[in-house]
Parts: sequence; structure tokens; C-alpha cells
Amino acid sequence: MDDVAARLDRLESVEQIRHLAARYALALDSRDVDTMAGLFVSDVTVGDGRVGRAALAEWFDRILRPYRITFHLIGNHVIDITGPDTAEGLVYCRAEHEVGEEWIVMPLIYHDRYARQDGRWYFRSRKPKPFYAARVADNPLDVPGRFHFPDNPYLAGASLPEAWRSWQEFWRRSPRQKGQP
Repeated sequence: MDDVAARLDRLESVEQIRHLAARYALALDSRDVDTMAGLFVSDVTVGDGRVGRAALAEWFDRILRPYRITFHLIGNHVIDITGPDTAEGLVYCRAEHEVGEEWIVMPLIYHDRYARQDGRWYFRSRKPKPFYAARVADNPLDVPGRFHFPDNPYLAGASLPEAWRSWQEFWRRSPRQKGQP
């Protein structure tokens, strides 16, 4: 591929991948589980070990039942093309869920892997990493472990920012003094 064609392919790939995150949020909030499953590679491995889009649609249907209303606002999206047909990304998201009589807010980052199949980009996998989950009226710092998300069998607790090595190193070292690099 010449340089211009390679650059154009990269730009088109990044834009198509960016749309995956937005389409996922819309399909999730509108409960269009078939569209959600269709955003994944045909041989996707489901959280319960099964394989394929039909199995993923069934899994999404079951996972989403406890939440009547959801709202997923997509923010920053960093995409790294790792090969001609592979990429990785991080997607910031502010998710809100109606859980029974509670409204739960959960900012998170999706750790995504993408693959191109038959000329189109798809998710290979998505792994949400929450900063916290709390009732909308609660201070997350007052919530044990910064995580209150009833009836969620999929996520057990907050993992960010503590999981970031750079965050850990920042807090381990002494503050920089004025004039120090």
C-alpha cells in the first residue's frame, strides 16, 4: 500500500472504530440486543463461555433485564491501530442505570479490542473498568469500596484509577519541588 492509501485506510479505520462505541451505547440504551451483538466479531466469546453473536445476544438480553432505563454517554476515545486488521482502544463512559428504586451512576473506561473482518471493524472484546458506582445523590467516597451496584453479577467493584501503574507511581514519589524537572 502506498503512503497515501495507508494513511487513508488508517483514518477510515479510526472513524469506523469510533462509531462502534457510539452505536454500542445507542443499541444498549434502546435495548436493541441484536444490533449490539452485531457490533462484535462473528466468533466472539461470550462472558459465559459460549461463542457467536446469537449467544452474545442472549447473554446481553439476560444481563440487561435488571435495568429498566440506562444511559451511556461516550467521551474520550483513544484508538491504537496494532496491525492491518487489529486495534485496541480505551473509551471513557458515564453510565447511569435505573436499578429498582435507585439511580446508579458509574463512570468507567471500556478496554476494547477490535478486529476487521470482511472490510468492517468490530469489537473483539469489551472490558469495563469502573471508577466507582453510587446512587446519584451519594458521594462515591462515602460508599464502601466506592462501589454500590445492586443486582450486577458482572462487575464486582471499582478498579480505577488504582489499577493504573502511572497513578500508583505518581502517589509513591515525593512531590516535585519548584524548578525540578
